[in-house]
Amino acid sequence: MSEEKKYSGYGYHGGGRPKKDAEARRCNISISGTPSEIAELKKLAQESGKTVSRFILDSFKK
Repeated sequence: MSEEKKYSGYGYHGGGRPKKDAEARRCNISISGTPSEIAELKKLAQESGKTVSRFILDSFKK
């Protein structure tokens, strides 16, 4: 007699986290600058209450 297996979690094909839609995914980018330029960028972001990433992206939209 064969019993049907009741899988849960990651133990089988198709298990695990559901995929996010394409817009919810994040991409990374790297920038280079002198230490003083990077420090100034971090300072400006902190003063505006934003992360460096959000500060740059919001500045780009203007």
